Amino acid sequence: MLNSISERRIKLKDKYKLYLEVPEKEYMMVYNDEINLENARDILIQFLEYYQDDARIEDLSINHDKSNHSINIEANLSYIGNDHTDNKAFPRYLKH
Repeated sequence: MLNSISERRIKLKDKYKLYLEVPEKEYMMVYNDEINLENARDILIQFLEYYQDDARIEDLSINHDKSNHSINIEANLSYIGNDHTDNKAFPRYLKH
């Protein structure tokens, strides 16, 4: 699933606005049709770890765009004052 996510970032003053677009079918298959912030955070954490991105997540939101058949995740990413974090293994279901 991680390889099928579209990403867009916008630089703000002291952070980035991140937009992720996840194909509806893949999201629903993994998360059993449950669209919530917990699942959005799971995807975002795994996405950032996959790309070795040390950002801190702020202001997370999720939206189901039924007309576009996608799940849209928005978050602010903060990098100021971050320490390097160790990489973690992520679930196999997100790798495909």
